[in-house]
Amino acid sequence: MRHTPHLLTLIAGIVLLTACGTKRQATTQSTTVQLPTATLSTAQRLDAIVGAVGDWSTLQVGGSMNLTGGKSLSSSMQMRMVRDEAIYVSLRPMLGIEVARLLITADSIYAIDKYHKRYVAEKVSLITGGIPVTVSTVQDIFLGRPFVLGDGSLSAANRDKVRVNDRQNGFALQPQGDYEGYTYSFSYNADNQIVALEILPAGSSTAAYSVHYSDPRTTLAGQVAGAVNATAKIKQQNFSFNIDYDDFKWNTEVKIERSIPGNYKRMSSASITSLLGS
Repeated sequence: MRHTPHLLTLIAGIVLLTACGTKRQATTQSTTVQLPTATLSTAQRLDAIVGAVGDWSTLQVGGSMNLTGGKSLSSSMQMRMVRDEAIYVSLRPMLGIEVARLLITADSIYAIDKYHKRYVAEKVSLITGGIPVTVSTVQDIFLGRPFVLGDGSLSAANRDKVRVNDRQNGFALQPQGDYEGYTYSFSYNADNQIVALEILPAGSSTAAYSVHYSDPRTTLAGQVAGAVNATAKIKQQNFSFNIDYDDFKWNTEVKIERSIPGNYKRMSSASITSLLGS
């Protein structure tokens, strides 16, 4: 699990590295998710969480992305997803013109820098280090949806693999066991709204890495986050990766561009991450 935050920061860094400094303020219309707030048993809490995880097949959403730490970069963006298959991000910092593109598939990650005519193509396994992080996992992280590592999004079928623990001002959803010295925990407030994903060393109460969620939305795919903030450290440098979403459009036909221009120069992922520093 320790590789997951690095994957998130790498995703942000590769894409945002090519963006211009112009930032467009996203216009969002938040809908407060109202779930049971009375005193509930742990089983009832879990029922409410599982019930808020809806089904979906495709997603199109706009918004803004920015990376702070080392280099600070901002851009408007368009994101498309095909569930369990692909995540596509297009950065458009000025006048809707695409300058960079990211594609994550089941086995590969591609980042195309159109401004400098270069690209990165790597096997996902080289980034995740054998941890069972799938396209579905990353989609859930981007959207603020609970998952069971190695077993997909939380559902009625795998709810027995997690437990609910009370916390001050809310509660936590955790797997039944640790994974190679680490565990992960989803924090919820008293209104059953997800507020964070934390990755912790086994036996510790202090998160090593975290993803924070806000602006909860009620959508056709259930409860999702309208804003995402992830933090991590690479080469002793602290990074913060932020997304603010506009309107979500679910279950429509989406186009995933998979081609790589033939005249672009290939770069290694190591050379890209080295550019994230000051």
